Amino acid sequence: MNAANSVSTTKRKLEEEKEISSTDEDEESLFLPQAKEVFSQRRKPIVIPNFPENSASEEVNEDLEDLDENLSDEEDMVVNEETCDPANNDTTSSEEEEEDDKEMQNPGESIEQLAAGREEKEDDDIIVAICNAAKPQEKTKPPDLRTPLNCMVTDISFHPNEETIAISNIEGEITCYKYGIEGNELLHTLHHHKKSCRALTFNHDGALLFSASKDKSVVITDTETMKVTQAFSKAHSSPIYSLLCMDANIWASGDDDGAVKVWDKRRSVQKPVAEYKEMDEFVSSMVTDSNSRLLVCTSGEGTLTAFNTRAKKMEGQSEVYPSEMNCVGLIRQETKVIAGLGNGNMYIFDWKAFGYHSDAFGDHPSAVNCMIPIMDNIVITGCDDGKIRAISLFPHRFLGVVGHHKFPIERLDISTCGHYIASTSHDGRVRFWNISYFENPDLKLMESTTKKSVRNKKRSLRKEKLGFQLPSSKRRNRGDFFAGLAEPEPEPKAGPANDAEDAVTESESEPDPEDSSDSD
Repeated sequence: MNAANSVSTTKRKLEEEKEISSTDEDEESLFLPQAKEVFSQRRKPIVIPNFPENSASEEVNEDLEDLDENLSDEEDMVVNEETCDPANNDTTSSEEEEEDDKEMQNPGESIEQLAAGREEKEDDDIIVAICNAAKPQEKTKPPDLRTPLNCMVTDISFHPNEETIAISNIEGEITCYKYGIEGNELLHTLHHHKKSCRALTFNHDGALLFSASKDKSVVITDTETMKVTQAFSKAHSSPIYSLLCMDANIWASGDDDGAVKVWDKRRSVQKPVAEYKEMDEFVSSMVTDSNSRLLVCTSGEGTLTAFNTRAKKMEGQSEVYPSEMNCVGLIRQETKVIAGLGNGNMYIFDWKAFGYHSDAFGDHPSAVNCMIPIMDNIVITGCDDGKIRAISLFPHRFLGVVGHHKFPIERLDISTCGHYIASTSHDGRVRFWNISYFENPDLKLMESTTKKSVRNKKRSLRKEKLGFQLPSSKRRNRGDFFAGLAEPEPEPKAGPANDAEDAVTESESEPDPEDSSDSD
């Protein structure tokens, strides 16, 4: 019984395997011919006829559809013969692969390729910007000057007619250089003083060089022969601090004790023409107008004093201010006097009204040590924080940073051509700065590109302008590197809202009454 059952089970298994194999063979016989026909078919070529230029687009589309749908039997046969022949298949496949490669090489046929090309172009622009930044910049100013043994420079003075600058240092040495963009050349070295040479200036035509020292002496040197023409060994009873040439013959000097003396070089006797003692501290700076009648002096006691050199009397004196007055200058066609103080404030006085200031500007972050007007309403200041700043007056605002030193700025002077200013600091270096861009009327200095609220606009603009770097500074602003890559902003459309914004900005551009006071 067991043997019979085993035989029957084996027979059933063989029959089932035969049925499965028969079904697989049937499926293969049905599927393979259809699959071969489908996979063997190739893309049918479409022939586009040449249409006349004036034909309508609708007719062209209809003809193309007819060509796609109504292919002739002869073309079908040709296609079938090509698919059946393996050699023909290989040739057509290679030709089609070449066509596909050409299509892939064409950048205008796919969006991905266009995007990739745009990214490559942007990368090229960035690389060009980096290369331009890495290139050495074109020389626009003379190189820096260094004193022997890096002694501290006490004063500088440009020659009024030649490209020459005179430098004095704390050792009493005076050096004259010929400056230029390609390089500087040492011309003369003078040793007239035993102690520090504190003040140095050329006269109006540059024929004479005046120098004053801590040893209380004043020496006048002929610039052609470099020989001493006059020497005043005891010009003052205290060390001399400041010096000024008022005209071709008259010059003035001030000492540490506040004494001011006026001299005439035509006199054979070495005695001053006039002498004043109206201040108790050092005479920090002196200035006069084109008539050379009034001599305006600032002092360490915080006063501004004017002397009438012809009448030999004091013309007027200001009240005592809370900090020392370090520098003074003339602006607005010599109708106003501006003074810089040790607390960072600047006060403006009307000419012949020196009792109290008529306007003020108090936004400097540190003491104003020196100052020089370069235009009728633009002043360059040197501060304790080592920065040289440009200030526009009426309305009062910072224009930006002209240059910088590591240490406080001590002296400033401007060349005869007006293109360079020179600055000194405690590092024994004289640096030149090209400020010719102030003469460019198209240059818009410090224009804010971001809109600010009315409340914080003045404060944010002040902070932004204090750190804004002008073209003469070697440092660059944060947005300068990618400035060329930015897209131009669209111009605002005229409308009532824009007119209201313009009215608000115009009202904010007016000087703030809190920052200025009028004596009237």
